[in-house]
Amino acid sequence: MKKITILILLILYSFSCLSQVFKEKYIKDANNISISWLDKLNNKEFGNAYSVFHNKVKINSDSISSCNAFAQLMNEFGKLISRDLDTTFFQNNIEGLGDGFYVFIEYNSVYKKVNICDEYIILEQDDKMKWKILRYDFSYLDQELNKKK
Repeated sequence: MKKITILILLILYSFSCLSQVFKEKYIKDANNISISWLDKLNNKEFGNAYSVFHNKVKINSDSISSCNAFAQLMNEFGKLISRDLDTTFFQNNIEGLGDGFYVFIEYNSVYKKVNICDEYIILEQDDKMKWKILRYDFSYLDQELNKKK
């Protein structure tokens, strides 16, 4: 009986370790896609950036308005100075979106016109198991407000 219990525990432990390995791979792959996507924005390749959006996003936004929004945002930010990975985690369910493979990524970025900018990206694997941008958001401290204080 002890041997069976030990065997079951070893099997469960193996699955747990394997699951962690897959999560780390998902995070690494999603981060690579995320960095590539941000590079497209920073290099004004807005059409290519739009193509990496998940179909769930494309249903609610057309390419022309998205590309115009990207251009306006990059003009507001200016040239990218640096970007550091801050936080990543994997989740297999998001309320309102359901089950899936989701990776959340946060970067601390510095742009020429924005000193401190946090960029947040959520990626989801599509039906072809490709990581796609599901959401991009950012927050930054308004330098004009700081100058007035």
